[in-house]
Amino acid sequence: MRIPICCALLSAACAPVGSSSPPTPAATLAITHVTVVDVTGGPARPGQTVLVSGDRIVAVGPAAQVRVPRGARVVEGAGRYLIPGLWDMHAHAVGYGDTAGQPALKLSLAHGVTGLRDMGSHPFQTARAWRDAIAAGRMLGPRMLIASPVVENPRWLAAVRRWEEEAGKSTEWMNGRFGPGTVDEARRFVDSAVAIGADHIKVRNWPAPEISAALVARARERGIPVVAHGNRPFPEAGVASYEHSIFPSLDEGRDSLFRQWAGSGAAFVPTLVASFARLHPTDSVIAWIDPARTPKLRYAPARLRNDWRQELEIAAKNERPFDWRGHHQDQLRDLREMRRAGVRILAASDFGAPLTIPGVDLHEELAKFVSDVGMTPLEALRAATLHPAEFLGLADSLGTIAPGMLADLVLLDADPLADIRNTRRIHAVVANGRLLDRAALDRLLAHVEQAAAGQ
Repeated sequence: MRIPICCALLSAACAPVGSSSPPTPAATLAITHVTVVDVTGGPARPGQTVLVSGDRIVAVGPAAQVRVPRGARVVEGAGRYLIPGLWDMHAHAVGYGDTAGQPALKLSLAHGVTGLRDMGSHPFQTARAWRDAIAAGRMLGPRMLIASPVVENPRWLAAVRRWEEEAGKSTEWMNGRFGPGTVDEARRFVDSAVAIGADHIKVRNWPAPEISAALVARARERGIPVVAHGNRPFPEAGVASYEHSIFPSLDEGRDSLFRQWAGSGAAFVPTLVASFARLHPTDSVIAWIDPARTPKLRYAPARLRNDWRQELEIAAKNERPFDWRGHHQDQLRDLREMRRAGVRILAASDFGAPLTIPGVDLHEELAKFVSDVGMTPLEALRAATLHPAEFLGLADSLGTIAPGMLADLVLLDADPLADIRNTRRIHAVVANGRLLDRAALDRLLAHVEQAAAGQ
């Protein structure tokens, strides 16, 4: 399924660390003597030189045959591995910490994530401004796609509002949600999403079936994809991607459904790492929301950690008891069956969910694809590189390493095909042609950590 997207995405540029506008890049960037990982399935190619000019890869070939121009910035790649930039296909960037500091964008780039599909940020205007500023080269960050205000079932929306008010919490965030009560409201919502510049329409809890059908049909007419949680009952056709898990689990009919999705190009985005809080007692999870116990949380502002605690407490008070561990096993079963059926599975973290950190947890998701779903390291790597590019209709510009492609690259110190956990061993990132070396990446991390400590 080729998804039309904002053309600004293809010209996105990244500013340097600590600058509001991009510098004049070196005439050419040369990564020499590197092993190029072919995510299409071809053999890895050692001893290659990759030349980048502007935002494009201009040459890839044996180091002895590729001439490095005078004045090029040279990065020695001997003993290292080059992969395409990673995508996080389910993220919530704006709500993660201080908006002015854009910590989610910095953390993502520092971990090799050069593309984000934002699946609902409030306020929408901020997400749109970030997307456009990155595309114009005015702000440091990954390429972004942004969701419409999130569609909800009106009854669910009313229940959550009541829970939040009873807990004394602000419901301002709910202004970014919309519960269509009629077919006409659903159609007009689609029109408004197109008008304000959303890249896709996000559905969390489906409204009534006739309203859902009208929304999907109108979105098809307007050329904007619908992406949705796998909460049943859902339309089984016309949806570009299903998120998280099928809920409640399907006891029968999975084989035909998954074959249908594979045939139509619908994708599944499981965000396994975001299930963590559901799989343990609430008291234990709340106790783990502490950087002293969970080191990655040094990148999470104190205000966000407090929000997570409140969110978990409200859920524990109001939700009915449910066997989340059993459901998680159903989710893994479904993913294994989807893999066999040929459904495109995409990597994502759902960062912003409790204990989930931008960048950090995308790598954990890839590890879970291998350990829990049974993917090979190559399959897991494809789920964050080639397959997102194909899903977004960008495979002619992103997702592989070849002349003419946009230069989103990650240089690793170890082979990811030998061990998927080696995607964490990042030596440098190239974001739209601009190099962020290890020192620059460390400065990004330090900046986010320092800001989090002060929030």
